[in-house]
Amino acid sequence: MDLFADIEGTPVKARFFDNNSGPRKLYPGWLKCTYKEKEVPCIYRWNPKGNINSTILTDILRTLDDLGCYEEDRRNGFKQMLLLDTHGLRMKLEFLSYINSAGTKWVVCIGVPYGTALWQVGDSAEQNRLYKMACTKFKRKLLEMK
Repeated sequence: MDLFADIEGTPVKARFFDNNSGPRKLYPGWLKCTYKEKEVPCIYRWNPKGNINSTILTDILRTLDDLGCYEEDRRNGFKQMLLLDTHGLRMKLEFLSYINSAGTKWVVCIGVPYGTALWQVGDSAEQNRLYKMACTKFKRKLLEMK
């Protein structure tokens, strides 16, 4: 993201991402990574409530499977694993059917129901410290640019 680019519209407006994507815009280009010689594009999804639901999770896993990211691993007997808390929105039939299908079997570790109230990624002192250091560096850069 280019946080110093001009922004057209607000995030709640339709076509916000389309209007703000491209050279010298908020989203100059989608991130990509390479995994085992496969180019994996940035996968972004959202819903009105702002949480990750069963449909979004299924779509993410299906995208990774369609790209063939794990074909070789599966042929060699390795299994893909996903770690989730047991929020009710994530455990719908669509998602459960997908992760248990023979061709797309995923190992899903389901944590404590609604356990993010107890602990979640970023709660540890080590992660918090690194996050705060990164924020400080960004704020310094922002002030220098202003």
